Amino acid sequence: MEPRVSVVVRSMSRPSLVDALRSIGEQEYPALEVVVVAASGAGHPVPADRAGPHLVRFVASDARLSRPRAANAGLDAARGEWITFLDDDDLLLPGHIAGLAAARGGAANARLVYTLALARMADGSTQSWGQPFALARLYERNFIHLSTALFARELAGSGCRFDESLDIMEDWDFFLQCAQHTPFHFEPRQTFVWRADQGDSGAAGGANQDDARFAAFRDRIYAKWASHHDALVDRVGAALQQAAEQAKRGDRAGAEAACRAVLAYSQNDPYALNLLAMLQRSAGRDAEARRTQELACAVRPGDVSLVYNLALICRAQGDLASARAHCERAIREAPQFAAARKLLAEL
Repeated sequence: MEPRVSVVVRSMSRPSLVDALRSIGEQEYPALEVVVVAASGAGHPVPADRAGPHLVRFVASDARLSRPRAANAGLDAARGEWITFLDDDDLLLPGHIAGLAAARGGAANARLVYTLALARMADGSTQSWGQPFALARLYERNFIHLSTALFARELAGSGCRFDESLDIMEDWDFFLQCAQHTPFHFEPRQTFVWRADQGDSGAAGGANQDDARFAAFRDRIYAKWASHHDALVDRVGAALQQAAEQAKRGDRAGAEAACRAVLAYSQNDPYALNLLAMLQRSAGRDAEARRTQELACAVRPGDVSLVYNLALICRAQGDLASARAHCERAIREAPQFAAARKLLAEL
């Protein structure tokens, strides 16, 4: 029997609520409830009691609710074993909930699974938004849209709540809280449409971009989580230095074990992955090394040193076209990257 999923809709009573609820009604997942939270306050009309075949429950409010207060009201009202969110100006595509629920099957002990968002701007342009998970990267920036995430209700029972002192970026802070309790699982699917520039958060681009506001709340998140981040950086740095010294002494097995130990507490750490890939390459396991390095590049795409190392692995495999492409990518990002220019000339 499928576990019940609650979809929490934080509603400002926009006209687009009709489309949002219709998109939920088109979900074929059978054990689904909808929780509509009247974030706009007392004047919010009572919605229909069904969205397609799915029961709708209404959480009324006498006052306008901030984003985190509305989210917490939804958490408190949700009865599902698993919970996700949808704002009233966004849409779920068919199969979204079923796909998230199915992703749990490959998630081992992860109590949060997530996918990609399709950001659609008012001018009609679109872009994919999101990336594979890395704990170290999550301390630096958010790359998970709340509506692409499905999480176990028990995380809320463990104390994960939306920080009501944050007007925006409450979702990023919530994910950081969850990450203290569970690994995350990423599925590269795209069944959620985010109308990024139609809201008023100031953090989503286009007309919905307020750089000063974004920076102010980003810095508050940094300050809140600084001690956790610093502790992780110090722990990982010391462990990888030791692993590198083991590798220099010829103890590749010990160094590889040390990298995997880091990855057990710093999920998909890009520098642990990078060192692990180099160890795999030195052992002649080129295909394995390439997969590992590709993941390192995916979780930290702006790091040209990781891209350069991927080019080296591709050259070792004899895939010169990919090696050239990765060198060119590194040079575009860092035109003075001498090693990449040298390798490209050799290719």
